[in-house]
Amino acid sequence: MIAAPTLTDLQKDALKEIGNIGAGHAATALSQLLNTRITLVDPRIEIVKVRDLADRMSHLKESVAVVHMYVRGDAPGQIVVLFDRSQATEFVARFIRRVIGNITIYDSIADSTLKELGNIVAGSYLSAIVHLTQTRLQPSVPTLSYGTIQETFHSLMSILPEQDVFLVESLFLDKSASIGGEFVFIPDTGSLEPLLSVFGVA
Repeated sequence: MIAAPTLTDLQKDALKEIGNIGAGHAATALSQLLNTRITLVDPRIEIVKVRDLADRMSHLKESVAVVHMYVRGDAPGQIVVLFDRSQATEFVARFIRRVIGNITIYDSIADSTLKELGNIVAGSYLSAIVHLTQTRLQPSVPTLSYGTIQETFHSLMSILPEQDVFLVESLFLDKSASIGGEFVFIPDTGSLEPLLSVFGVA
């Protein structure tokens, strides 16, 4: 549920709809990529302050795989998709073996696949935002890095601690594996208003 005391019930419902549609699109896209049925556990959706973001993550102390991209357009900002690194690596390995067979999986192959996985998740949520708000948003080419959650958000030094960000935590399941991840949209200062104003939030 969305935990933001300044939002009305209507505004919460609208933001939750963005999260649900984005997660549904991501599950469909992953099903097509993996050639297997992917089911989705109800996502957790919140508006939180940057200073509180790391503490909301489910794998705070573990190493994470981070897919990062910039967003240009009517509501510029940044998108960060985080996966537990060991869980994501195992998920990617199962996918590669399912598609190619029992081959040696080099780091470059795993990294490329994981980057595409994050790109699909980010693109699904971004498409939901565009569809529901009618804004023009264009993502950059994604980059992939590894580290802790604290290191990830420490590297985003231009983001103010009091800034609001849009957080969606999702869990995707197939017959033999699962992968959980967080989608974070970090709007530039003032960029959240064009999105929220569509729902009467701003």
